[in-house]
Amino acid sequence: MVKANIRVYGSVQAVGYRVFVKNVARLMNVRGLVRNLEDGSVEVFAEAEEDTLEKFLKAIDVKGRPGDMLSLNVERIEVRREGEPGYTGPWRTYSLFEVDYGEEAIRPIEREMVESLEWAKIYFTKLVSEFTDYRQEFRDFREEFRGFRSESLKISSEILSELRDFREEFRAFRDESLKISSETLNEVRELRRDLKAILDERLVKIEKDVAEIKARLGLL
Repeated sequence: MVKANIRVYGSVQAVGYRVFVKNVARLMNVRGLVRNLEDGSVEVFAEAEEDTLEKFLKAIDVKGRPGDMLSLNVERIEVRREGEPGYTGPWRTYSLFEVDYGEEAIRPIEREMVESLEWAKIYFTKLVSEFTDYRQEFRDFREEFRGFRSESLKISSEILSELRDFREEFRAFRDESLKISSETLNEVRELRRDLKAILDERLVKIEKDVAEIKARLGLL
């Protein structure tokens, strides 16, 4: 078994960190203590197998939002194992893994209330973090939507311009077609007049020839 004094620095007080460490320790079968110190850090005493201790140290190295006082965020962890300089051992007796609330909670009911409050802090921090992420995603989506809207307006403008050009071309085609139709109609009318004149002339000649034939036959 390995014993170690652990100092945790960062935003680790008033954010539910002690009860978080307790929960991790009990899940990993780590024995020891955790408490707040006056300098704003958290002290942990841990007793476990070497590989379990290493996993425990990684599990409690929680990264949140640096600079956010409401966010649990570990900046650094200092570890001094038994036999190393700075090792002081546990500051009081322990059985499994306990949170040392000192004068914060004397009676069992008080300890239960404090731990419930610390869990509430963790959930609140988690909700705030998720809400912040969602808000950032919404902002990104809003920027994407603005870009899409601008692109759509640009495309719509281009399509409208093309439609206007097509309309002008159609008008020109229609005018040209009407002009050609008018010219064709005039040519047809002239052709009809020419044809009528030719037919009238032929009819007069035919009538004259018929009259001459009748005269010769004594029919007139």
